[in-house]
Amino acid sequence: MKRISALALLALTLAGGSAQAAPIGVGIGVFGGLSVPILQDVSTSSFSPGDAFGENGTQFGVRVPVHAIPVVTLEPYYSKASYDDRDETIGGITYTREGFDAKSYGVNAILGSPDGSGFHFFPYLGIGKTKLTRTGEEINKTGYNFGFGLGISPAQKISVQIRSEFSMVVTGDTSRKYGGINAGLSYRLLP
Repeated sequence: MKRISALALLALTLAGGSAQAAPIGVGIGVFGGLSVPILQDVSTSSFSPGDAFGENGTQFGVRVPVHAIPVVTLEPYYSKASYDDRDETIGGITYTREGFDAKSYGVNAILGSPDGSGFHFFPYLGIGKTKLTRTGEEINKTGYNFGFGLGISPAQKISVQIRSEFSMVVTGDTSRKYGGINAGLSYRLLP
């Protein structure tokens, strides 16, 4: 346990050194992209590698990066996603499984600044509340996410970001997992 703690501390120290310092401020951003369910609604008796990913969904939302301290940015967010229906054949009969509609809100902790100047890379992790709904089923649980982003600032207060993300909603003994990629535009309001 001491070895793991020491390695984690070393990793944070090295990552903190490469993170960009930014003045305290607030921004607002919008994003949109693709989200894909991973290993969900799969029968283990008929599993094939193509079943690992479910039907794609679109995702969009709003982020508000708050530069609380120079090395960490806190980012409250709201997002909405809608997943396509999927056809499954069981015993020669084809069924249509309805895709979920998802709404989530929470906060990300970003190492560095997603809307800093120039070209930059940033890791992040977050926690939030996620509500998944479809006919006859509703899941309203805590969700977790982590990912990596690339940002470029073409103008002083504007940043374009591309992020890849893995998110998970714990549903008791199991979880619903999603992978995604999105692009966003952020504008720094203060300073």
